[in-house]
Amino acid sequence: MLTKISLTFGSRQILQSIIDKYPERHFKLMQATTHTRKLALFDLSGKDTIFQSPVKLTTLDSTLDAQLNGMFYYQSFQVNGDRQKLLYNTLQKVLTEPADMNGGYMLSVDNKAEATTLVLLTAWADFEALTAWKESETFTSLKNFTSMGSDNSYYDEIYKPIF
Repeated sequence: MLTKISLTFGSRQILQSIIDKYPERHFKLMQATTHTRKLALFDLSGKDTIFQSPVKLTTLDSTLDAQLNGMFYYQSFQVNGDRQKLLYNTLQKVLTEPADMNGGYMLSVDNKAEATTLVLLTAWADFEALTAWKESETFTSLKNFTSMGSDNSYYDEIYKPIF
């Protein structure tokens, strides 16, 4: 199981130079589906980050046989107070519910300013599998945390692999 994941953003040229410089790393170069010019490089090696401006994540839980293959669905949740424990429990349940995902990780952001941010990173074979999950009862349990409010901050992005 991966204990650390890091990612960074940049141009194709810059991210490719990082991939070339560190061939021993397990990188995934991904493109955001809503912002097609936005590229992200995920380091799935589990090693300390080599990125200059990383988003560093620590694994809190994962699916039994978590494989990060296919497209990624990145969801970031930040809630206040008592809702933090409820969110944690809900994300744990999502990871144990049967779904057609390739794998999933619940992660915390390694940054003091965002210490209460939890991330759900799931991998899917295709848009159809992700869409089916987003219409499932399991996903519905996340609805309370996916709207913006005074005690809730949410961000999501779908990334497809670049080959």
